[in-house]
Parts: sequence; structure tokens; C-alpha cells
Amino acid sequence: MVAPFDQRPNPNSGLVSGLNYRAAKRVIARQFVAAGLPFADEDALDLLLGLTGLNQTDYIIGGAEPVQTEQMNALRLGAERRLAGDPVDRILGWREFYGRRFLIDDVLSPRGDTEVLLLAALEVIRDVKTPRLLDLGTGSGALAISLLCEREDAMAIATDCDANALRTTRVNAEALKVSDRLETLQSDWLSALPSNPFDVILSNPPYITSNAMTALEREVAEHDPVGALHGGRDGLDPYRIIVPGAREYLRPRGWLGVEIGFDQGEAVQALFKSADYRHIRLLADPAGHDRVVCGWRS
Repeated sequence: MVAPFDQRPNPNSGLVSGLNYRAAKRVIARQFVAAGLPFADEDALDLLLGLTGLNQTDYIIGGAEPVQTEQMNALRLGAERRLAGDPVDRILGWREFYGRRFLIDDVLSPRGDTEVLLLAALEVIRDVKTPRLLDLGTGSGALAISLLCEREDAMAIATDCDANALRTTRVNAEALKVSDRLETLQSDWLSALPSNPFDVILSNPPYITSNAMTALEREVAEHDPVGALHGGRDGLDPYRIIVPGAREYLRPRGWLGVEIGFDQGEAVQALFKSADYRHIRLLADPAGHDRVVCGWRS
């Protein structure tokens, strides 16, 4: 039986001076396994790469090199935080999304599943010249900024009700050199939008039900903001605003795409149908779970 976090042995044991990178990774992975953490080997490698600045190639080629003193101190602290329940991305302060690093601070950490929505939007604008994009509830800005990185002729507005999230978005946009094409706007969904229509509107809104909020994993419940998770009693409150309201801000034949929970496909498709969208599609993530509902303004 695994001991509670606060009763586990010293997590720094074994991380001693003179270890090379491969050995340090093995020590950390063993600590994580002993603590009963899932994905122990993957977390150990991600932590080592993120805290030392190595990439996968560096690790493969130079894994036998000794860990520098400052790096070892960072690894000790990082391992201790992971054993205390902090996710790897919160320890590092960033999360990779579509091949780019995004500062996450106290915003929702972007997940790989959201790339399904990104790819769908990229396909929609493939033949659209100078597309105009809107990301509702942007958080870290991962969706809007990724679209701008992929399409150098695009312009985007990223909204969020949280001013802190918008500051994080601007930092990420500056780091990825798209700030000149991105406008941030504090808005409660559609309430403060300009009248100029968009080719694409997309959103990853909160969609977790009230019941499911009580059963969230500790790493989610204690680190992702509640406002970015809880979608009301049935998880659909944001969609009831976004889906019908977005029509007013879409160009003729404009496109709306939203991320959904794995069991919300039928309900969200019904909202699209009642708002008179056309060519409504339900897209799955790599695991085969329903992940995106999208449709075109008629």
C-alpha cells in the first residue's frame, strides 16, 4: 500500500552528485514508481528534460554526461514537488501544445485532445485568404496563437473573462512572435465583441458537470482553475450561450467549432441543430472519444 504524500520517504534520496542524466532519470522514475504515481517513467523523463533544458536528441547522445550541480538541485526540488502531487507541467511552468511551449501560470493547462479542434479549424481556413478568427475563453491562448503561427496571414481576437488569463495569452503571443496579429479582449463569452464578423469561431469552454467536479483527479482539481472546468449542473451552460450567440458574429458560411466532454456529443449537436447550423460534424480524439462538435452558419 502506498503511503500518503506527507508520509513518504525523503524524495531526494538517491539523487546524489556525480550521477549522469540517464542515471538521474532512473532514480527519479524509481521514486515515482515507489510512490504509486502513474506514468512514472514518462514523468521522470519530462521532468528531467524540462528542468535541465535538454531535448530528446541531447538526452540520447549525451545521457552519459554528468548532471550539473544547479540542474541536480532543480531535479531534487522538482521530484519533491511531483511526489507532493504537483503535475509536471505546473512544476515546469509551461505545457507543450502542437509543438510549442505555452506558459500556463494559473490558467487551464492545454491538453493534447484540444489539437483536434485546432486541426479542424486549420482545415476550414485552408483556402480562406487572410482569415479572421475568434477564440472564446482563450486561457493560455494556445488555440488562437497556434492558428496564427500556422497561418501567417491570419488575424485573431482572443477573449477571456479573466484579466490574468489575457495577460498570460499576451506573454505567449509575444514569445511566439504573433502579438502584432492578436488582439486580447476581456469579455464574458460574447458580451463585449466587436461587430466585425469572423470566418471561424472556436472555443474550449468549461464542460465538466457538477457531479463530476467532485470526483476530479487531485492534479486537476488543485491546479486548474475551477472557472475553466465547471460547465454547470449538466456541463452545457457555456454551449447554450456560445452556440446560438456565435451566429451573429460569423460571416455567411462561417464556421463554429467547440470542444466537448466525451459524453456530450448528442446534446451539443442538438444545440447546433436548434440554432440552424448546417453540415454539423462530430469529431473524435485519437482515443476514439467524441471531442469536437462543429458546423457552418447557414
